[in-house]
Amino acid sequence: MISTVYNYYLSTYGGRQTTKYDTHKKDELKNIYNTMVKVNTKAPLYMFENVVEAQKYAIDLKETARSIKNIANSLSTDDGTIAGFSKKKADSSNGRVAVATYIGEELTQVDDSADKEVPELDIHVDKLASPQVNTGVYLKSDRMELDKGTYSFDMNVGEYTYEFQFNIGSNDDNKSIQDKLVRLINRSNVGVKAEIVKNDSDLNAIRMTSEDTGVQGYRGQIFTISHDMSTGTASAVEYFGLNNISSEASNAQFTINGLTRSTVANTFTVEGIYEITLKGVSKTDNDNAKIGLKPDLDTILENVDELLTAYNSMVDLAVEKYDGSYESGRLLRDVSSMAKINKHTLDSAGFVVQNDGHINIEESLLVQSANEGKLEDSLHKLNGFRQLMISKADQININPMSYVDKKVVAYPNPTRNFPNPYVTSRYTGMMFNAVV
Repeated sequence: MISTVYNYYLSTYGGRQTTKYDTHKKDELKNIYNTMVKVNTKAPLYMFENVVEAQKYAIDLKETARSIKNIANSLSTDDGTIAGFSKKKADSSNGRVAVATYIGEELTQVDDSADKEVPELDIHVDKLASPQVNTGVYLKSDRMELDKGTYSFDMNVGEYTYEFQFNIGSNDDNKSIQDKLVRLINRSNVGVKAEIVKNDSDLNAIRMTSEDTGVQGYRGQIFTISHDMSTGTASAVEYFGLNNISSEASNAQFTINGLTRSTVANTFTVEGIYEITLKGVSKTDNDNAKIGLKPDLDTILENVDELLTAYNSMVDLAVEKYDGSYESGRLLRDVSSMAKINKHTLDSAGFVVQNDGHINIEESLLVQSANEGKLEDSLHKLNGFRQLMISKADQININPMSYVDKKVVAYPNPTRNFPNPYVTSRYTGMMFNAVV
């Protein structure tokens, strides 16, 4: 049961990029823990009809709430003003060639002098960084020329050496052993991914691709494969062609403002100001990507859209999970009520609240407000709603189980009830057993 939900988390949210808002100071973590203990002290004992679905729903709630809070916090300032909506963002004139993220000191539209210190970049890409690819020998699926027994080989990745061992039985054929080797390599998580590829003659081979790109210093290869001399199984490596390099790793070649550069990866930083990701090779001499900061209004519109998209994602989750029960309907009521209570204020500012709780942006009204010098008033109204979003996200993160359908088994003793720190996770959706 635990493995099922763990796999769900990894497959659904494992690749989500963390931000600086996912790190916390010791006193912040202590406050969160104390709040969890307080919630647990007053919580009754629950029983769930479908434990696995309840676990998955809790994860969905917490991750969606975390995303909302991170975005809302990224648009905040220490003094809580609307300047957060004007935080500068990097812009690329040619996303096919390169994209950029601004990673320097946070700037707002009032930082006019700081704008002059942020350089513009003109990037021309001659070659992308590429991984190393080994493609083995193409073999017939139903054949096997190796004797049955135990085989092994070493894979050197960077400074590390990994030993792989596998068996060939009397009933194995080329395809079954190729599949076994692919699973063995992928499960090892050594920085090399394997797959089976097929040619026009319907023959199969093992293709291995490094996760890293480029060549660093003296290293001519990202990974190498050799047989274990002590086993006398050189034929296994040669038979499957595991050490056949079909494409060597290469570095990215490009120019920035006319200066030639080379990196081992397609993502890199420039002077601690921009994080650049190369996307494609320039097709002509003039096919460049110009990197700079976005104009104020474009930045504001994009930041506002990002905030409301995060809010709408919670509404979408509430609608998706609504099954007619009181608890699942509570999420939709709580989330949409934030917008509906502030409907008049938000509508007048260009943030139109729909009947189902979603919020749409009337960009024309925001542009008109900017032209009339009233944009600040509109952003003040949205800033109040942003604070509500942070508060609701905190509440959901601490106790997502309040929105999960459940049955109360026993209420806590109102006169003699003590916090139990060892079961707080039960009420924050992170741990279950077969009973609860």
